[in-house]
Amino acid sequence: MHKTDGNGDWIAREWKSFTITAALQGFVGGWGVWYDDALVSIERTGRFIAGTWAPEAGEDGPRPGGDGTWTRFIGRIGAVALRAAAPSTRPARREVLLNFLESWAESPFADPSYRFRIGRLAAEGPFGVRGAGGSTHGAAVATYWPVKGKRRLLEARTGDDAPGLPGELLYAEDAHRGWGGPEQLRRLVALVRERGPMPWDPAAVVELSDACGISRPAAALTLSGNPGTGGYYTPFLDKDERAALGLKTAEAESGRAELGRLRDADRVALLADVLPEDPADLWEPGGLRRVAARTAEAWREQQGVRPRPPEQTWQAALALETPIPATDLCHLFLDPARAPLPPGFYLRAWPCPPEHRALRTVWDVMGFPDANAVVDAVFTGLPWAYADLPAGDPVRDGAPEVVRVMREVLARKDSPAKVLYAGVVGGSGGSARWDWLTGGACDRMMDRITAGDLPPGRYESDPRACAPALVAEVADRLGPAEDAAALYLQLLTLPVPSDRNVRRWNGWTPARHRAAVGELVGRGLVVEDKRARAGRSVFLPGPWAHAAKPLPPMELWKTSLLGAVLTGGDGVRTPAQVRAVPPLPGTLPELFAAAWQRVRNGEGPSASAA
Repeated sequence: MHKTDGNGDWIAREWKSFTITAALQGFVGGWGVWYDDALVSIERTGRFIAGTWAPEAGEDGPRPGGDGTWTRFIGRIGAVALRAAAPSTRPARREVLLNFLESWAESPFADPSYRFRIGRLAAEGPFGVRGAGGSTHGAAVATYWPVKGKRRLLEARTGDDAPGLPGELLYAEDAHRGWGGPEQLRRLVALVRERGPMPWDPAAVVELSDACGISRPAAALTLSGNPGTGGYYTPFLDKDERAALGLKTAEAESGRAELGRLRDADRVALLADVLPEDPADLWEPGGLRRVAARTAEAWREQQGVRPRPPEQTWQAALALETPIPATDLCHLFLDPARAPLPPGFYLRAWPCPPEHRALRTVWDVMGFPDANAVVDAVFTGLPWAYADLPAGDPVRDGAPEVVRVMREVLARKDSPAKVLYAGVVGGSGGSARWDWLTGGACDRMMDRITAGDLPPGRYESDPRACAPALVAEVADRLGPAEDAAALYLQLLTLPVPSDRNVRRWNGWTPARHRAAVGELVGRGLVVEDKRARAGRSVFLPGPWAHAAKPLPPMELWKTSLLGAVLTGGDGVRTPAQVRAVPPLPGTLPELFAAAWQRVRNGEGPSASAA
């Protein structure tokens, strides 16, 4: 039902305040001041400008709708329209957006004969004035209450004469003039109500991802009019919304975090002009791909382009759960010297020191939270890139340059370098991190990558690729075939030799993997069991060290080889607990050889294994 206040029927409706802010989240701010009648208040402002609504006696203009940031939709209402048409928008929120668009289409805000300026006023003055010296060629409105001596200004003109202002002007700029004329808005609303949301096209998502260097989930969120909106309302996307975009929970959250660097105004500007001239094209074959092309152009102009990692590499980075988004972790390795600041790194410290006022890269940390995030990403990412990515992967190939750039930064004398150094050496694992970075193990790993000893596509975690002579020796001494010997070395040495990982590293089918497992079990070298978070069915004989996520549980026997930090008892009466796992203490050929030497020396996981 439309509302009325004596000046005619309103197109805009009253909605629950949290429904309005949820529908517009990421586009506007001011949660807590968007009341149930916010859309009516915005329409009322439009009618005041048009001269079709007059304030009651004693009032000097329309009262605010929300916090006034809605004025950024003038000339950029296409962002709201895209979200209203997207299949991932919840029905309740879609209704709010469609109602907003219906109201907007009949307002001066969509009328091309109006010219708008947006700015700031001094605090004192009325809420609104119409015309100048009796002129009817415009109006000016303060769209929010005074904050720190300033008020938001919206000025509208239909002629050459400037309207009077409700206060002293501090600054103003012309509003954008883009997609969203009255007929376009009416047609889009009618099409959504008639046909339902626009059809989704995964190919358009891939094209946007490739064109801009953003992840597939980030591209999906952007094309659905939801580019990284804040996490005020949870879940960010519910099950049906994720299904509409083809995203898993972790992918949606990572995409949201990746896009977190965008400000509300950035999101609105990015999507302002990506819709087709005729909204019906959204329902035509290839319609969303054409939107993706326009979005890519807008993205490149606003955000630039970064290198995109392979999808499989991005998925692997996502599983690491580092403090920075998976895409930013990959960009750190793809372009170490120019990797941009991850979302949330701005304004961590105030007042801002002079050397931080033009922050550009991930290395320009302002405080310990940022330094810790970068340090965690680097010291998690380097061993991962070395051991868990295939030869020829661009992220893996960038690891040596990450080390070089980080050492270069740490050698500087400025504040970011000092903060980063404190992040490296601080905390319980600081000594181990510094020793690894400076003690030779890191260099030997990076040398392995630089030398290109592995054939393209092969993994360092596959001993057949990095230590074939050792595999032959194990097979000759213990009797199993080469596959079983390689698997035995992996179980002896690697922190997470899960079935999935082993098959990926070794290029095995499940049947080939089972055959190798069966041979090891038959020779008494491993035992079959089920253990939490192990991801495998066979283990070295002996005690087990548990671990809380994200640390990996593992056989107690190999913890000393890997330098894992333990608490607890002897692993039998009081189970051991893994508390920390530092970066790999050597190259994998070195560690495979060390593990095998312990077995040859009679110090294997059990007497039968020796």
